[in-house]
This record gives sequence, C-alpha cells and structure tokens, in this order.
Amino acid sequence: MMERAGNSHLLTVLSYKNTGHLIEPPFTPFVRASTFKTVTNPPFTSIVCPLWGGELVAHSHTQEDAWRKTLVFLRENLYGGMKPGALFSNL
Repeated sequence: MMERAGNSHLLTVLSYKNTGHLIEPPFTPFVRASTFKTVTNPPFTSIVCPLWGGELVAHSHTQEDAWRKTLVFLRENLYGGMKPGALFSNL
C-alpha cells in the first residue's frame, strides 16, 4: 500500500522479540488478553477473546522504544524536524 502511494521511503518495519501484538504508548498496563462483544447478525452477539501475547518486561521496553520512534517519525514528517512548539513561539 505504501509503495502504491509512492511513500515506501517512509516505511519502516520494526520487530521486537517477546512482544505482544498490541503495542500501545508507554505505561499502558500490560494485558495478555481482552474480551470484546461483537454483533454479527443482530440481535445475536458473540464474545471474542483475542490473545495479545508477549512478556511483561520485553513488551514494556518495546512500548517505550516504539513510542519514541513514533514521535521522532511524526516530528520529522509533520514538522520538518522542528519541535512543534517552535512553530508558535512568536505568538
């Protein structure tokens, strides 16, 4: 998809050992599984329990590293490397 849009230069694939599938911002509680109620054919519902996997310490380190890299990516590509507050420093 990124290649078709001409943005493959922006794509970085990161792989973290012993990390679960749901990588949220740092200090979000580590959860191995969660439950969701789905509505497939109303009024029928079903309960889905995805297993996110991962190990606590490795997952926590991944959250911090991935978040830091996400912020750097956004700063470089949305603000041209400038700190967001610097845009409005003269107001």
